[in-house]
Amino acid sequence: MAQRCEGYHQRVISGPLLIARALLANVRFAVLQIGVIALASTVGIALRQLPDYALQNAGDYANEMAKLRAEYEPTLGPLVGIFERLGLFRVFTSPWFTALLVLLTVSIIVCTWDRLPKIAAATAQSRPEQPDSFFSESLPGRGVIDLAAVLPTTSELGVRANAAAAVAKRDGWEVSVAADPDRDGGLLLHGDRFRRSGRFTLVMHTGLVVMLLGAAASGAFGYTQGILLTDGEALPVGKIGTADGLVIVNHAFSAPRNSTGAFADFSTDLGVYVGGEEVARQMVRVNEPLAYNGWSFHQNFFGPAARLEIRDDTGALLWSGDAPFSAQVDGAPYATLPIPGSSAGIEMQLRRDTNGAAAIFMVASAPVVNGTPAEDGTVPLTTIFASVLAEGDVATAPGAGFSVYLREVTSYTGIIARRDPAATLIWIAAALIMGGLMLTLRRPRARLWLQLRPGLATVPIVLLTERGADSAQYGPTIRRITRRLSGEGA
Repeated sequence: MAQRCEGYHQRVISGPLLIARALLANVRFAVLQIGVIALASTVGIALRQLPDYALQNAGDYANEMAKLRAEYEPTLGPLVGIFERLGLFRVFTSPWFTALLVLLTVSIIVCTWDRLPKIAAATAQSRPEQPDSFFSESLPGRGVIDLAAVLPTTSELGVRANAAAAVAKRDGWEVSVAADPDRDGGLLLHGDRFRRSGRFTLVMHTGLVVMLLGAAASGAFGYTQGILLTDGEALPVGKIGTADGLVIVNHAFSAPRNSTGAFADFSTDLGVYVGGEEVARQMVRVNEPLAYNGWSFHQNFFGPAARLEIRDDTGALLWSGDAPFSAQVDGAPYATLPIPGSSAGIEMQLRRDTNGAAAIFMVASAPVVNGTPAEDGTVPLTTIFASVLAEGDVATAPGAGFSVYLREVTSYTGIIARRDPAATLIWIAAALIMGGLMLTLRRPRARLWLQLRPGLATVPIVLLTERGADSAQYGPTIRRITRRLSGEGA
């Protein structure tokens, strides 16, 4: 009989291949794509990105880009304009980043498709029948086991072989008994364990595809909004005219300090309203978001605010509320506020007085009538008054037309509202990747052959294992098989 040995065979696809398919099936090209995506992601993390709401209308985009230019132009100069045109301030929502993810997805699908014949061959059933040369002790994974008694030459050999096969089956092996092609009356006992483990790589690849599609869908259809809320303030969420008319309310914000003066925690008592009715409420922290109808609201940042009252010369109230110090000037919290019904405005900087108490340096100013704008377009201003206010103080000046009363220094909270239609896909993808990886690595394939030769007390054995398998773990099974072949009972 021809000498046939165990081996894997991959079907070779013949015929001309399109350049596009050959490129997409190339693993190096896939690795290059992953590198480009990783580089783009690094840039997206390093550079502050435009918020999602800024991409909905030109006014918000211009305002947010002005902030980015003020932040980066001192160091990057003209590169800021180039970065803007390349979409580097909106990496994860840019069309070219989505295209990269889709291209990588297609590459993974094509690579996996081309590997299907190899996977099918690597997980196919092994041949029980093997020639004598297959059991040569010079080959790896070969050896000989000694029995307590010689193997019978009668039908009893088949009984012992079936008893040994039953032992292996109980241990999770696929077992078969076949005639030895090179020896009359001889038998070959073959076992295969975790034969299909290699197919779980397809589960992992499926997870990668689902994750990439989810990431592309998240960038294209997801929505993130940073919302600054002072105490008691309510603001709408989402794109104007959509988002189910959600409104979130800051019922209370808390940022207690520990004995060292550092913040021990910060949280917001956040309510969600639809149509004027509260539909959800929760104490929100960084890792404890409020979830409602596909939205999640995370505590993200906080800062100081000034609770002010602005009145005219007659004492009539012009404005009352909290002004957040959401910017910084010279390292100190800074805020601006227009005066209702007037062209004047106030600038405020939060400082501390000599006793360490909070105080606000306030400057009120108004545009110079018929003033000539400067080269950069700014209008010259004239100062109305400048004051330092502690809680309970009033700032004004003769002829100012208004006064500012500082009731107290409060705080504001920053909430990140996120709606991601692809969140479920990401979780499914993560489960597929982890499940496929664990099932592939923790269930390595093992194959076993025993050559049963009538009249002999030695049995040639072959144990072949995939990478990651410990051959010693199969010792108990082999010892139990040995006892059955020796004629010992259960």
